Amino acid sequence: MRHRLTLRSLGLTAILMAGLATAAAPTVAESARTPDLWATVNACDPPGHPGAVGIRVSIPRAKNSPQQWALIRLQYLDSATKKWKLVLSGGDSGWAKLGGGRRVVLGGTTFTFPLPPAGSRIVVRGVVSVEWRRHGRPVARARLLTEARHQNPKDPLLQVSQRSCVIRR
Repeated sequence: MRHRLTLRSLGLTAILMAGLATAAAPTVAESARTPDLWATVNACDPPGHPGAVGIRVSIPRAKNSPQQWALIRLQYLDSATKKWKLVLSGGDSGWAKLGGGRRVVLGGTTFTFPLPPAGSRIVVRGVVSVEWRRHGRPVARARLLTEARHQNPKDPLLQVSQRSCVIRR
């Protein structure tokens, strides 16, 4: 029997991860990543916005200035299997153009979930697909998991930088 978390019960619905389109764009190798390519949890169940999870992404410019695009999705940690699973309902930002390729760009989104029942918790993280596109076609790709250590006291949107978010009641 497959377990499903629903938006009404816990605010999450699990699905299996869908692959990216099969276009032949190179993937940015881990060793080729720059310090400007990252994703982080920048809001985690803040007092003023219970159940909110913010994901922030930084995308550097690439050779020949292709446009920078991102798809931000959430995963939750399945307590039974101890595996990360994608959130279906309310956990996908859709593809968004973040930049025109001239400079490093920052972008992100905030997801809000109904709070879990008393005595329980939900652990979530972000998975970000990045594409550099020219004429609407991907020329390079990267897949990022949220990570910590991108906090910036001068940036109000980066006061927090975490790998994952625990929402508990």
